[in-house]
Amino acid sequence: MASYWARTLEKRVTRRRAIAATGAVGAAAAFLAACGGGDEGGDGATGGSKDTSGLLAKIEDTTKNAKRGGIMKWTQASEPLHFDGQAQGQAQLNIYNGMVYEALVRNKPGVGEPTTWTEVLPNLAESWEFSPDKTTITFKLRKGVKWQNVPPVSGRAFDSSDVIASVKRYIGHPTPNNKATNYNSVNPNAPIVSVEAPDASTVVYKLKEPTSFIMQRLANMITGEIGAIYPKEADSGFNPREKQIGTGAYMLEKHTPSVGLTYKRNPDYWNNEAGFPDVLEIPFLNEPAARLAQFATGAIYAVGGLADISPEEVVPTKRNTPALNMYQFIAPNNNTSFIQRMGWKDLNGKPSPFLDVRVRRAMSMAIDRDAYIDAFSNVSNFQKDGLPAEAYYHTSMGYIPGVTLDPRDTKTFGENAKYYTRNVEEAKKLLAAAGYPNGFEYPSHWPNFPLFGPNFPKQIEVIHAFNQEIGLKPQSDPLDYNLGYLPNLVTKRGQHEGIGFTLGAVTSADSVDYFVWRYYSKSGATSGQIFGDIGSGPGEGDPKVDDLIDKAKGELDAKRQVSILADLQRYLGGMQYCVSSPGVGTSFTLAWPAVRNYLVFQGDSRAINSFYYTWWLDDTLPPIKRA
Repeated sequence: MASYWARTLEKRVTRRRAIAATGAVGAAAAFLAACGGGDEGGDGATGGSKDTSGLLAKIEDTTKNAKRGGIMKWTQASEPLHFDGQAQGQAQLNIYNGMVYEALVRNKPGVGEPTTWTEVLPNLAESWEFSPDKTTITFKLRKGVKWQNVPPVSGRAFDSSDVIASVKRYIGHPTPNNKATNYNSVNPNAPIVSVEAPDASTVVYKLKEPTSFIMQRLANMITGEIGAIYPKEADSGFNPREKQIGTGAYMLEKHTPSVGLTYKRNPDYWNNEAGFPDVLEIPFLNEPAARLAQFATGAIYAVGGLADISPEEVVPTKRNTPALNMYQFIAPNNNTSFIQRMGWKDLNGKPSPFLDVRVRRAMSMAIDRDAYIDAFSNVSNFQKDGLPAEAYYHTSMGYIPGVTLDPRDTKTFGENAKYYTRNVEEAKKLLAAAGYPNGFEYPSHWPNFPLFGPNFPKQIEVIHAFNQEIGLKPQSDPLDYNLGYLPNLVTKRGQHEGIGFTLGAVTSADSVDYFVWRYYSKSGATSGQIFGDIGSGPGEGDPKVDDLIDKAKGELDAKRQVSILADLQRYLGGMQYCVSSPGVGTSFTLAWPAVRNYLVFQGDSRAINSFYYTWWLDDTLPPIKRA
């Protein structure tokens, strides 16, 4: 293991954990086992809950005082490959897609707290009605909405013909977007059978069956998903890869490759309660040190989302620049950040070792989740500073309060909780029983991409070290995001050799839909799917998993649905078809005081990875007005 992690993790040694590590084999095992948070658990988190630091600012809704104007300056780590949000998803486009384009509905955000991801609000549709059997949705479109005044669309009125054209374009898109999991004409198991427009202000969606998460899907503005509505002139009148023309609050004014993007406010935007700054300036700064330097001087006003500063830099930066506001938040997410996706193809001329559940269980038991979460979320150091930091475990899904089980609570989780507990000796026994007493060598593919942050390669390195401790021999294979990762790993449904560290944006924010996206063999080639179709050979889906997901997606009672998801987590905890990233900790971030409403409206699907629809600038506060 590289010296960076030897130094970083050794700094976090506690006497109790060090004693616990004395039975481990190898120097890496000792300090990996010795770092991180304590041994508490069972309530979904560990750590303190009260702030005694004096560092935190209050998250405050100031919308009633909001005023228009100003230039909002913030940054992103990478520029988009192109601007077509209906194409195969690309992480670096997500934030810009929602600036220009809109969906029929949007997720209802939490106010000063995480959203529940269970409700949607009107957007381009002002109302809707379900049929009694829940298989038909009739949308009434909002009156007075205009496309941005950019040729060839030139500010004309938005109507139902745009929705129909957008749906057809999405279904016929030549790239592997997530159409197979959405449209029945592509995949007979997908929910949307047809979309029709009986008149200019009405759109009717017909479903194969009642689908609990369909509204969340229609709200999803992630690239490659079905939310964004494009004008009917897309392709025939302009190239969406090069130009953005939507109904949203901001218009693309300038793109300087490798330098940055500038957006200006759409003067004809229909919603007077959103989109306050006149201009958004977004330089591309992929070097964390450069981002931090510009932020600390006030050249950039905020650094949230995928361009945030690392957790260990938050408190020192606040102390060095006391004028900054520091905020605490928890970002619930069904997704698990990354997974170790098993390669089901033969390895070195023999059946994939990852087809054996004992190998997969061993890989999960190799991980010290407390150590990992502490190292990458800075939990113990935040606690030492008097901040209310906690650790949250992932299971087969990410952390959603009230939905995600905690494997540390063995009474609730059941016997498969043991596969989330670090046990190097037991993991070695499992490998030996599977026929690999000396481990085996395998390629370990991962996207080498600055947008995922400076810690992502280090996270891969630490997971490799855990696997090496039990005798496995991962051969690191960093892939170019656009040329290697997207075409060769993301939509291959596990038909690759070795392990793939894959990330991805879920088809919607709904918890059931996460399992459809990741584990439902009938969903087709989604960006998250780990299985092939039932009967397709090695790596085919699990009928029990499909059955539980079928029950969950047809269940409209929230409590019964959560109970089914609990059973899914227990079962998948034993099968470990993919090994999830260990978990996350409480997050802390910084922004200059001039950015008002920062972190107030959380989970708004219009603003992927950011909240620019509800920010406003107060020119009486720093850094706009200096003390």
